[in-house]
Amino acid sequence: MKSQPSKRKRGVVLTLRGWQRLQRVQRQSEIEDNDGVAYTLEQIAERAEMSPNTVAKVQRRQVAVDRQSLESYFSAFNLTVDADDYTMPDFDQIESQSSIMLKGAVPIDSAFYVERPPIELLCDETISQPGALIRIKAPKQMGKTSLMLRILDQAIAQGFRTVTLSLQLADADVFTTLSRFLRWLCAVVTRSLQLPNRLNEYWDEVFGSNYNCTDYFENYLLAEIDSPLVLALDDVDVVFNYPKIATDFFGMLRTWYQKAEIFKTDLIIKNVPTFNLQPSTLKS
Repeated sequence: MKSQPSKRKRGVVLTLRGWQRLQRVQRQSEIEDNDGVAYTLEQIAERAEMSPNTVAKVQRRQVAVDRQSLESYFSAFNLTVDADDYTMPDFDQIESQSSIMLKGAVPIDSAFYVERPPIELLCDETISQPGALIRIKAPKQMGKTSLMLRILDQAIAQGFRTVTLSLQLADADVFTTLSRFLRWLCAVVTRSLQLPNRLNEYWDEVFGSNYNCTDYFENYLLAEIDSPLVLALDDVDVVFNYPKIATDFFGMLRTWYQKAEIFKTDLIIKNVPTFNLQPSTLKS
């Protein structure tokens, strides 16, 4: 009986040098050929004649791929793979590390965090500006949460207060009306800041929900703390299941951004689809 052929082991990952070379040329291509908009995985996959899943593996630098995949990716941007562009770690070790990392966010002090210059530097510079708005968009397992943790760590280092809120925690009935949703948002942020709930004092249906929420943040929450606030909203795509709420909610966030001079709240928004907000989207 013939023995089964051994399964080919894919055993190379990009080095930091190779990743930086590739990113420089790819970014230049995005500026010249794609109006400065970052390529999606599907666009890169089409150029490189490979699957989006393989493109994601190459970019993450956590899962080993075959050398031909690197060559296809590089060739798509008129680059040739050099010996210093990749390394050949132990296959079993890299797969084990990968399976561990895919379970969640990479800790702040982890050596396995994959930097994507200049995103981290741009985030650090942006978060220090009054009324900053950072939107993080990327496919699953691309490091969005890990990046958000690092932005928040930078904000804390600057003396800012931070609140992280996943909209997945909201029950379905929270999205019944805009008023109920925004009252829930205010209540959760209030508890996170360890302040008394004073919603009933500030909420007057005559003025409308967006006004009440803005007034509560500006004249109560921000007045009670002695530093700027960074509000990190995770799983924001949940709101798009409720179009009427989404329209008013994102309109309010846009107003907060426009009032940056007096409204000292920075926003980090993760997992939000394309919407009419002015600041640029960071693609992790």
